[in-house]
Amino acid sequence: MNIKQSLISSLKLIVFSVCISVVMSTALAAVYMIYTLCVNMVAGQQLAFDIQLFLEGLLLFLPLVLVLQAMLMTLFMIRHPESTVLPLAFYAAVYIAAWLFVLPAVVKTAPYGGSRYVGEHFSDKPSAGYFRNTADKILYYSSIDAGTSLANGMCVDTQKPAGNVFTFSNVALSQKRTVFTDSLIQNTIEMPASLSILVRYVQDFFVILAKCARESFGYWLCFASMALPLLAVVSLRRFSQWRLVSVISIIFVSIGVLVFNVLGYVNPAVVSVEDSINGVLTKIPPLKSLAEFGNLCVMLVNIIVFLILTAAFFAFEFKNRSFVEGAASPYGTGADY
Repeated sequence: MNIKQSLISSLKLIVFSVCISVVMSTALAAVYMIYTLCVNMVAGQQLAFDIQLFLEGLLLFLPLVLVLQAMLMTLFMIRHPESTVLPLAFYAAVYIAAWLFVLPAVVKTAPYGGSRYVGEHFSDKPSAGYFRNTADKILYYSSIDAGTSLANGMCVDTQKPAGNVFTFSNVALSQKRTVFTDSLIQNTIEMPASLSILVRYVQDFFVILAKCARESFGYWLCFASMALPLLAVVSLRRFSQWRLVSVISIIFVSIGVLVFNVLGYVNPAVVSVEDSINGVLTKIPPLKSLAEFGNLCVMLVNIIVFLILTAAFFAFEFKNRSFVEGAASPYGTGADY
C-alpha cells in the first residue's frame, strides 16, 4: 500500500469536503437572500445585497449541506477511485465529527423557528401606480397612505359587461393572504407546486434539527442515528461497473433515508404506526431506557439499513477486487503469442 498516495488522496477528500460545503452553503444562502428580498419587495423597488439576510441563509443551510456531505464525498470517490482504506477512514472521521460537534453548534445558532431578520427597506404594502389582477377585479392604486394604509384608485369589475369601472378613495387595504407583499411579484416568481413540496420537506427537516439539537445530548445521538445509513452509502460506490448507475443508487438511497426520517417525525400516518411499534419496543428492557431520548422505531430502522449497507460494502469490495484481478489478463498469460 502506498502510504504517501493514500495520504494525498485523503487530504484531497478533506479539501473537497470543505470546498463543496462552502460553495453549496454560499449558493443556497444567495438564493435564500434573493428569494426573501423578492417576497418582501413591491413593484418599482430594486434588489440590493443584504449582508444580514445572506449570513442568516448561511446559518440556515449549512446544516443541510453538512448532512449531505457523505453523499457528496462518496460521489467524489467514484470520480477519483482509491483502493486503499485510508481515504475511507478519513471520510468516516470527517462525517462523524460533523454530526457530533459542528452540526449541533450550528443548529443552535441558526434561527430555526425563531424570529427572522426583517430588513429596514422591506414594505408591508403594495406600491402605487400599477395595475393588479385579482380573482374578478383589476385594481389600480393611484396613492397609498403609508401611515393609515388607506388607498385611492380605480377598480375594473371583470364580471360585469358594462358600467364596470369605478373609482374609490380612502379604502383600507386588505391583509396579505400570502407571504408575498405584492401580487405582481408573486405572479412572477412563485414556486411551482413540485418545488414547494420539496421546500416544505426541507423546512420540516430544519424544524426536526432544531428540536433535537436543543434537547439533551442523548436525544441528539438518537436522532443522529440517521448519519449511520448516510455514512454507509459509501458501500454503493462500487455497486456497478457503470459509474452512473452507482451515482443514481447513492443519490436515491441518501434521499430515501432523509425522507424516511422526516416522515418519521412529522407525518401523522407514519407517526401513528411508529407509536404502535414503539409501544411494543418499550416493553423490551434494554430499549425501554432509550425511549425517552427519541423515536425508537426510526433509530432501529436507521441501524438496520446501516448494517445492510455495511454488509453490501464487503460484498461489493470483494466483487470489485475479483473483477480487477480477473481483468488484469483478459486474453490469458500471453504464452501462446
